[in-house]
Amino acid sequence: MVKLQTNLNNFSVAKEIISIFSNNIYGNEIIIERGIIFPSRSNCPLCNTRLSKNGYNECKNKKVKAFGLTFKKGRLICPNKGCSFEINISQSVLKEWFSKLSELIDSIILSLGTKKVSPSKIAQHIEETKGISFSEEYIRLKLKELTNLIHIPVPQEKPSSVVVHDEQFVKIKGIELKRISTVDANNSNVYYDMLHPDRTEETMKSICHELKKLVKEIRAAVMDGHAASKKAYEEIFVDILIQYCLFHFARNVHDAYKEEVGYGRGKSIIPLQHIIGFFSIINIFFDHDREINWLRSLQIELNENIERINKSDYSIEKKKEYIENYQQKYAFKASKFLQEVKKIRRRKNGIKLILRTEEQAKELLEKAKRENVFPKAVQKQIVRLEKEWLNFTHCLRDNTIPPTSNKVEQFYAITLNWVEKNNLQSEEQFYQKQKFDLIKRYDLPLIKKGIFSDFLKITFAMLLIFSPT
Repeated sequence: MVKLQTNLNNFSVAKEIISIFSNNIYGNEIIIERGIIFPSRSNCPLCNTRLSKNGYNECKNKKVKAFGLTFKKGRLICPNKGCSFEINISQSVLKEWFSKLSELIDSIILSLGTKKVSPSKIAQHIEETKGISFSEEYIRLKLKELTNLIHIPVPQEKPSSVVVHDEQFVKIKGIELKRISTVDANNSNVYYDMLHPDRTEETMKSICHELKKLVKEIRAAVMDGHAASKKAYEEIFVDILIQYCLFHFARNVHDAYKEEVGYGRGKSIIPLQHIIGFFSIINIFFDHDREINWLRSLQIELNENIERINKSDYSIEKKKEYIENYQQKYAFKASKFLQEVKKIRRRKNGIKLILRTEEQAKELLEKAKRENVFPKAVQKQIVRLEKEWLNFTHCLRDNTIPPTSNKVEQFYAITLNWVEKNNLQSEEQFYQKQKFDLIKRYDLPLIKKGIFSDFLKITFAMLLIFSPT
């Protein structure tokens, strides 16, 4: 073990000193005396003459100097004129301290890298806080090296046998790829999240085979109406229940309205009576009575204004102009109201949408058909709903099956925002970010616990022994 001299005031840090110098090329035989490290060897191995101390060499290492240390490497020499033996302490005795320093620097690089700090900013931070200079290229390569050492975290919780599947379109240097993902519907597990050039049935089958390795039994899957996905899941997972995402259905209905009756920029403005029709459809599955009642009160006001204009003495052209102005005004009022309702629902303690029972949904579907005149594009969506009613309503019979694929949408929103997904530089960049996102999602430690405190203890011990004052 390391021999400590009694004339040193270092008993409070003896444990740290021993840990630093316990593994060295001199077989644990060194002496620290007046801040100088000597090999613990009494006699010359060649002539057995007692060795004498012959000063020291000061360590020139920049890292050592950056921390205010004056590390002295002692020399022993044989005083026998006929003997040429001498020994110098090498820098390897500081191996343990250097490794702790490297761990600390690496943890800083990795931690800042996960927070999207650029390599140049990381280098600047290390120089300003630790006094050690690194090039931007070194930081970039080190970050890549550290990331490659991290394995993609595996799912942490027991599978619930219900999954949510969705796809996100991403661009890498202008090339569009499909990010295909499957997560657990009832916990934080992510079973699949990979980039593919397409989402054909063949691709989806290969994905399902990979899923089966992680989740032996999947009894239900929530997805959009993509035919290839549905066929693949039904073929690989026997007797699986396929729940179509009601959010995607609502979006398809809304797009159908925009396509046929929308006007203005991007056909985003929909006449008030058709907004009511839209909400009558999505009210089939979720309680939107509040919105429908308010929209109908607006419609009554609009009808009264239209009736007043029609009874006036204005010319036909003026009547048409004024009516169109009122229709736009009330469509804008409706849009503004619905945006406010959406904001309220998104708040932590906001109004939550209540899912209907299957019996209620059937009644409301018939009611919507009786009370509204739907454009042809919307009628096609209603026909599809009736034809595939079973796939739209598993969530109404089983509360473990969610009605939407929001679980994946939320995962996408957290991991790749709109700007990031369209500006990826490489697939490697995507998978690098994915590792960090999953580590955060599973609440796993990114950096080994105690790195910072261990380094502080050892550096404090070094300062007591090797500081120049």
